[in-house]
Amino acid sequence: MPGKATRRTRRRLSVAGMRQEGAASEIWSSKLAAAQSSAFARSRHSIGESINIRFYGASEREKWESMVASAEDATTGHLWEWGQIINDAYRFRPFYLVAEDESGSAIAGAPFVWIRSALYGSELTSLPYMDYGGVCHADWLSPQQSTDIDFEIYRAARDLAQSLGAKRVQIRSPQAWGMPFECSTEKVTQHLALCASVDEQRRRLPSERRNRLKKCSQFGLTSETVPVTDTLALAQFYSVYSENMRDLGSPTHSFGFFKSIASHLKGCLKLIMIRHKGQTIASGMAFTFRGTMSLPWTGATIAARPVYGTNAMYWAGISLGIEQRCHTFDFGRSTFGSGIYEFKRQWGPSPVQAYWNTLYLKPGAKSPKQRKELQLASRVWSHLPLALSRMIGPVLRRGISN
Repeated sequence: MPGKATRRTRRRLSVAGMRQEGAASEIWSSKLAAAQSSAFARSRHSIGESINIRFYGASEREKWESMVASAEDATTGHLWEWGQIINDAYRFRPFYLVAEDESGSAIAGAPFVWIRSALYGSELTSLPYMDYGGVCHADWLSPQQSTDIDFEIYRAARDLAQSLGAKRVQIRSPQAWGMPFECSTEKVTQHLALCASVDEQRRRLPSERRNRLKKCSQFGLTSETVPVTDTLALAQFYSVYSENMRDLGSPTHSFGFFKSIASHLKGCLKLIMIRHKGQTIASGMAFTFRGTMSLPWTGATIAARPVYGTNAMYWAGISLGIEQRCHTFDFGRSTFGSGIYEFKRQWGPSPVQAYWNTLYLKPGAKSPKQRKELQLASRVWSHLPLALSRMIGPVLRRGISN
């Protein structure tokens, strides 16, 4: 873990807004009470005032959003809506851990979700299914103060995870954490600086990319950007995306997951549809956040390969970002040196290291990707009938935090 704190600080976990009705309320109440008692240990802090580590519930959403709005280091993963989306789609409970000062103002916070899987065990993650998570901070905090608060929030997350019986705590952060976290640097994001105009951006592309885009035009590919609330377009996107996931040997998210995203974040989203001879061959969900355009979920059919449909889709995303006056296009995470990484690199972006920090709480606890039996399952999965993969894929995918 990062640095140690330097002054006495009172740490408190609040369960305000976190209880549910009926039997579920008793379960959550007992688990949160256990986390509360285990997280009261005193620590030191360089700010010199009492800092409370609390859980924020629905009644404190406004305070969370105000904190995120004023935090320069906040990412897409800090949007309150993700907790709602994941809970709606998969019934996994979000936990918003917040550091408050003596006046009750939120000065830092991290979203977590408790992922549960009969196959892979349970994991407390910030944030599952996303590239980014971790702690965002008030801009006036010094680097040392931010580090000290991170220590408190992550220790509270560890205590919570232990009380829930989780095997792992994972934080996807812009920085690496020391022991006892194990840090993976396998994943790399790539950021492309956007020009003021589409024409200028095209001129700056490597010649190989420009040639591919010319061929897209010669093949007659068309691009359309539609609202994410367009139910027919969303269904077409999911058809392409789920087929692509099957071909890659990966279980697909549920259609309900994307419907929930469209419902909660429609103001940030567009759907990109690439068609050839009237058929949708590639599609992506375009997401805008603070001047950055990204395509966190994409798909392309086998028919897209010979006509460069994936190239057309990413160019449409880049062009949309320029039209919306974004300054950066985020290609998203990929494994360093992989084919997908090389495809993205050829657009001319700058690599940005992603740090996936994992704390293993139980002996022998491994992340799903480290289990050899899953590598065999991936090879088998790519040969499943498409309808079957769409039926059972979401049951497995919900328990994989990647």
